[in-house]
Amino acid sequence: MLLARETNGDLGQKLQPWRERVAAATTDDERRALCRFVSRKVVRTGFTVVMPRWGGWTSDLAESAQVFGRYYPERAEQMRAAARVARTPSADRAALGVLHMLLDDLVPWPAAEYTAAGHGTKAVRPVSP
Repeated sequence: MLLARETNGDLGQKLQPWRERVAAATTDDERRALCRFVSRKVVRTGFTVVMPRWGGWTSDLAESAQVFGRYYPERAEQMRAAARVARTPSADRAALGVLHMLLDDLVPWPAAEYTAAGHGTKAVRPVSP
């Protein structure tokens, strides 16, 4: 539980800073990097919520999204979209649409589920100079 919490228990804390970074992004490279980073984090966090019930581990993002979808079918397509963008990040309109969907709809939900599943939230630590 500690490893899971310290690895993925900060999703809710990252939401506002991610929104600010997306709003401030001015280049395609910045947008592409944000699409990749945010979507990977979301898929991995979502998978960690269901991993104990599934009883296994995978680092494959597509499989992680598929497993997640078995337990949360109402969010399955969003997680599959996140996995696609994570594997092939882009700055095109479709990828940016997925990024906004993640930030506006999907991220708050697994962040709450993660805490509700008993993993808890990551301890806030001071930033090193």
